[in-house]
Amino acid sequence: MMLSGAAIARGGAAQTPQKEQPSPPDEAQDTPDKFLLKDYRPESIYRVPKTEVKKAKYPVIDVHCHGARPPQQVDDMVKLMDAAGVEKTVIFTGAATPERFTEVRQAYLKYPGRFDLWCSFDLAGVHQPGFGPDAVKALEECHRLGALGVGEISDKGRGFASFGGAGRAGSSNPPGRGFQGRGSGFSPPSTAPAGPHPDDPRMDSLWDRCAQLGMPVNIHVSDPIWSYQPMDRNNDGLMNGYTWMIKVTPGMLGHNELIESLEAAVKKHPKTTFIACHLMNLDYDLARLGQIFDRNPNLYGDISARFGELAPIPRFVSQFIQKYQDRVLYGTDMTYNERMLHTTFRILETHDEHFYVPELFNYHWPLYGFGLPDDVLKKVYADNAREVFRKARSHAA
Repeated sequence: MMLSGAAIARGGAAQTPQKEQPSPPDEAQDTPDKFLLKDYRPESIYRVPKTEVKKAKYPVIDVHCHGARPPQQVDDMVKLMDAAGVEKTVIFTGAATPERFTEVRQAYLKYPGRFDLWCSFDLAGVHQPGFGPDAVKALEECHRLGALGVGEISDKGRGFASFGGAGRAGSSNPPGRGFQGRGSGFSPPSTAPAGPHPDDPRMDSLWDRCAQLGMPVNIHVSDPIWSYQPMDRNNDGLMNGYTWMIKVTPGMLGHNELIESLEAAVKKHPKTTFIACHLMNLDYDLARLGQIFDRNPNLYGDISARFGELAPIPRFVSQFIQKYQDRVLYGTDMTYNERMLHTTFRILETHDEHFYVPELFNYHWPLYGFGLPDDVLKKVYADNAREVFRKARSHAA
């Protein structure tokens, strides 16, 4: 059942990629030396088990969702959640002001307990002297109105954006369709002053107030490594990378600098609970992510929108998640529909091998299940989220 006609998109791109459509069939192109790389749609030849997981084995808390679009589809979203075993979903409202938060929350009030609504930061005036108190006041008022966390806020190299509180701080993608798109808000023009990065002193009062209010922060830095690499025959992510190409220009931080900036902020604010979405975009270097986890007990990672990147290396990923089983959280950041939810469950729960889901992951890589043990699966699905929320509240002043 597809409740939205929108294409499912991975979160975190520097620009919104257009889903590539195969070229029309043409006998003249149907030879290896003629068809285009973008039209390559392999189908597995292996007669191996194929498991359909229609409902998660244990209750799920989705810590990364941008909500129903249009909001009238909340009823259908809840039906899907019930059928799939999703107990609760964290909604990133994108609201940076109390007025906007009040407006957005109306769609979810009908279902108490099923949604946790998070707000954003109002960074209007961030480049002006005296910035800080008004942004903290807006955060406090959103919290009073029911915001339980902050996120997703994004830094793709030019810092957190500010548009008078109109959208998500730092979000770089246009509004999506269906139950969740690729973020919302707008990226700052390249001529605009760079916004603050995570470790900028201008952000200190906001990070500290999040800790005092018991609000965890979901933060996105950088993008997949292959989007920064040359788009040549050696680029392992070329099939998708050319739609996410990132050119680091003067005034921007690159991939590694963004990761370092986030870790610096996490270290500076040990009482603030941070969730690095998309596993900090270190899905290609989980050993480094583990080292960052080791140094920073207040940092967690959500797996949202990185199933396609992780499923080609299932044994190493399974080992990593088992080692850091208290630090990894389930999230989607993809349009809510049965196919998406069932596929994420299949990847986490089963040992299925060599399968493709092109409508979700437009890669040439085959996917494999992680086959996580039950005790680890319970944590990733929901227990870790509960602990993160509890830990954040325990620091509330």
